Amino acid sequence: MDDFGIKKILRFKIALQTIKDYWKITIILTLLFMGMTAMYAGMFPAFKDVLTEMLESGLAEGFSFFRGAEDMGSYVGFLNIELYQIFWIMILGIIFGFLSGAVIAKEIEGKTIDLLMSNPVSKKQIIFEKFIGFIPMIIMINIAVILTVFGVTIAIGENLDFGNVVLAHISSFPYFLSIIAIGILVSVVINEKMKAGIIMVALIVGMFIFESLSKMIPDYEAIGYISITHYYDPYNALKYGEIDAVGIIVLSVIVIWSLIIAMIYFENTDITV
Repeated sequence: MDDFGIKKILRFKIALQTIKDYWKITIILTLLFMGMTAMYAGMFPAFKDVLTEMLESGLAEGFSFFRGAEDMGSYVGFLNIELYQIFWIMILGIIFGFLSGAVIAKEIEGKTIDLLMSNPVSKKQIIFEKFIGFIPMIIMINIAVILTVFGVTIAIGENLDFGNVVLAHISSFPYFLSIIAIGILVSVVINEKMKAGIIMVALIVGMFIFESLSKMIPDYEAIGYISITHYYDPYNALKYGEIDAVGIIVLSVIVIWSLIIAMIYFENTDITV
């Protein structure tokens, strides 16, 4: 009973340590994205007429690689393009990719992996707990941005369905979790944290480009399916309150299989420190 109790207490020790390791980064990212959200949402009244003229003149066609570009003259469309399509999907995705891509590799490279494995847990559980350790970061950034959007929207007197905003953020969880799961997989395969992080950045940017090309060039529409960005559409959630159920399933499958492969690979790899 005593051994079982100790193991139970230590079960999420690695997850808690991961949260502690990244708490400063979590605070910085939260403040950063709150600031960017306030800035871009607050700028809409100044750009409203310009955006309307762009739409009427056809200049907005140059943004056709973004979903919802045809609606960029509205407040929802503006938020979609300036905040969600660029900073949320791509920039935050890159950050999560870089951090998760180094999460195991840095332990191996820094020769602290032996200390990590000294806990009464399996290698599989190390992978799982590292994954769990990123979830509070996702939650905190999401809540902060939601509240900022609400506050700025009320301040500038624009109309926005706040329920749709919450839905857009909830549906982003499978997207970010898939990035983190893929990042952890890369991290166990590549034992150098900088190289693993750069590979993840390149992967996220590459998938963003594939999805953009699939929107711009009809003949290349099929390549969008290999990009995880294809399966998360904040515009439909913000505008119509609709989510892509199939996309959520696909992203969930990616999360599960990425973690399973990472666990199997890590379990069967001899680590020298």
